[in-house]
Amino acid sequence: MTTRGMSRSLRTRLIVAFAAVSLPVLLLFAGGALLYARTVYLGLRQQTVREELVANIRTHVQLTGSLEGLRPQEPPPEERGQPPTAPSRGRVEPPPLIVLDPQFRVAVAATGHPQGLLIPVADRGNLTAVTLNARPVAYLLSTGTPPRPDAQTTAFVRRTAGLLLLAVSLATGISVLLGAWFSHRLLAPLRTLQGGVRALTTTGQAAPLPEGQPDELGELLRAFNGMSAELERRRISSRQFSADIAHDLSTPLTVMRGTLEAMKDGTLPATPERLSRLQTQTDHMIQLSGDLRLLSMADAGDLTLKLRTVNITELLSDVEETFFEVARDGGVILGVNAPPDLHAQLDPLRVTQILHNLVQNALNHTPRGGLITVAAGLHGVAQLRITVADSGPGIPPEQLERVFDRLYRGDDARSVPGSGLGLSIARTLAEAHGGTLTLESVPGNGTTAVLTVPLNS
Repeated sequence: MTTRGMSRSLRTRLIVAFAAVSLPVLLLFAGGALLYARTVYLGLRQQTVREELVANIRTHVQLTGSLEGLRPQEPPPEERGQPPTAPSRGRVEPPPLIVLDPQFRVAVAATGHPQGLLIPVADRGNLTAVTLNARPVAYLLSTGTPPRPDAQTTAFVRRTAGLLLLAVSLATGISVLLGAWFSHRLLAPLRTLQGGVRALTTTGQAAPLPEGQPDELGELLRAFNGMSAELERRRISSRQFSADIAHDLSTPLTVMRGTLEAMKDGTLPATPERLSRLQTQTDHMIQLSGDLRLLSMADAGDLTLKLRTVNITELLSDVEETFFEVARDGGVILGVNAPPDLHAQLDPLRVTQILHNLVQNALNHTPRGGLITVAAGLHGVAQLRITVADSGPGIPPEQLERVFDRLYRGDDARSVPGSGLGLSIARTLAEAHGGTLTLESVPGNGTTAVLTVPLNS
C-alpha cells in the first residue's frame, strides 16, 4: 500500500470511528427522547380525559339531577376514529377512571367494576371528589391504567419519531463532517512526515520539517528531523572516512611501489632497513584490512566468540608485557593492578584485542613522563570491570561518545598512528560480550576507559 493509500485508509477509519461512536449515542438519545415525549403526552392526555370527565359529570348532574344515564368516560374505538379492537384473550384492564356516586358505588359500569359495586374503604385512597355548588356529586377512582393511545396520540408519536430520525441523520452527517475535518488536521503531520520520508528515500536528504504541536505527532516530526540530521552527518562523515581510508591505503602502496621499482631497476639496494620499512607498511595495511573485516562481520551479525574461563590477572600481564617496550621508548610508565585469581568466562583473543586498542590509544595521547594504569576488579557480584587510565590531555565532553563512531575523525587524527577504528572496534567487541565500554574524561586530567563485561559472558 502506498503512503497516499495509507493516509486515505487512516482518514477513512477515523471518519468511520467518529460515525460509529456518535450514531449509537444519538440513537439512544433519540429513543429516550421519544419514550419521554410519549409518556408526557399520555400524561397530558390523561389529565385532559379527567378534566373532560369532570365537566361531563357536572353538566349531566345539573341537567338531570343524578348520575343516571351518564355515558362512559371513554367512547368505543370506532367513535374515537380507530378500528374496532378484536376481543382480547388476555386480561382486560379497566379504564383509567371509574365514576362513583356519593355513596362510593360504581355509577358507570366498567371492566371488573359492575354498576352498583361498593368500593371498600381500603380502596378509596385514590379518590377525587367532583363537586357542584360546594357539595360532592360524584367521585373519580383512579385505577392506574394508562389511557389508550388514540389516533391523535399515534400521529404525535409518529411525527416525533420522524423528527428525531431526521435529527439523528443530520447529527450523524455533522459528526462525519467533523470527523473528516478533524482527521484532516490530525493527519497533517503524518502527510508532512510522508513528504520528508519520500524526499529522504529519493534524494538521500530531506529539509527540516516543521515540528508542529508539542504532542506525540510533533515528537515524531522532531525525531525525524533528528534522524535526518544524523543521517546527513553520517553521510558527510562516511564520505570523509572513505577518503581517509583511501588515503591510508594509497599512501603506503605508493611508497611500496616506488621502493620496489627502485630496487628492481637497481636505483636502490635492497637493504634490511628498506625491507623492514616495506614490512611495516604491509603490516599496517593488513591491520587496516582486518579492522574493516571485523566491523563488517559485526554489522552482518557474523561475529562469533570462543568463550572459555580466563585468568584475568595473567591476561593483563600479557598486555603489559606486549606494550612494555613501546611505553618505555615513549617515556611512559605502564602499570597493571589486578587481584590474584580473578577469573571470567570470555573470549581471550577478543578481550585482548579490546585492551590492545585501549592501551595503544592511551599511548598515542599520553605525553612523555606520563602514566598509564590498567586495573581490573569485580563490579557488583556478576560483572568484571577493567579500566585503562592515562594522564593525557583528556577529551572534551562533547566528543566522549563521538570518538566511538567509526566514521568520526578527531582534530588530531593525523598526528597519531593507526586507522582510527580502534575505539569503535573495542566497543563492538565489548557489546558482543554483553558488556559496555565508556570513557570518563576531564580535559587536562587524563582519560579513563571503562570496560564492563559479565563474569559469565
